[in-house]
Amino acid sequence: MTDLNDGSIVYWQKASFYLNITNRCTNDCIFCVRNYKTGVFGFKLKLARDPTEQEIINALRKYLTQAFNEVVFTGYGEPLERLEVVCNVSREVNKLFPEITIRLDTNGLGELINPDVDVIMELKQAGINQVSISLNASNAEQYYKICQPKFGIQSFEALLRFAKSANQFFKINYTIVAIPQIDIQACQKLADEQKISLKIRHYSGPELVIE
Repeated sequence: MTDLNDGSIVYWQKASFYLNITNRCTNDCIFCVRNYKTGVFGFKLKLARDPTEQEIINALRKYLTQAFNEVVFTGYGEPLERLEVVCNVSREVNKLFPEITIRLDTNGLGELINPDVDVIMELKQAGINQVSISLNASNAEQYYKICQPKFGIQSFEALLRFAKSANQFFKINYTIVAIPQIDIQACQKLADEQKISLKIRHYSGPELVIE
C-alpha cells in the first residue's frame, strides 16, 4: 500500500482502486469523514506528507491489477490541490491499463485552486473519464456554512461553473451527504436544472450543528 507513517497512498474496495494523493483541502466540511475517522475500508488515510509523484506511480505499479475496473482520485483531501500530479498519474494509469475508467472526486473548486490553468482541458487531455463533484448545498450561503471554503462565498458559483464546463467533456455527477442541514429536494432541483445526476451519500458520523 506504500504507507507514509501509516497513511496509505492507495486503497481499494471491491473493483474500485483509490488514490490518496494529499490530505490538503480548500474546504472544512462539517460532515467530513476526516473529522471522526482515521480512514475507510480498513485503510488508514491520514498522511504525514504528500506522497511524491513517483511514490504514487510505484504504488500503482505494485497494486493495480486487471481485477479493478476504475481508478479514483479521492482520499482524505482535494485531489486538484495537486492538478499536475493528477494529470501525470492519469497518463501512467492509461499506459498500464488503457481500458480502465479514471474518475476524479472533487469539491469542484479546481479553477479557484489553479486560477491560471484551464483545469478542464488539462483533465481531459490527461485521460480522465468521469468527474464526481461534491455539491452539498443548493445556494451559496448554505454552501459557505456547511462546507466552509477558504475562498469564501464565491465558492459555490465557482463550483457550478466548473460543473457546467465539466459536463461538456466528462460523464459527471453531483454528490450530497444525507445530513439534516442539506436540503436534498433543493439540491435535486438544482441538479435536474443542470441535467446532472445526483447521488446521495450516507452519513454515519456524530451529530452536527451549524452556528
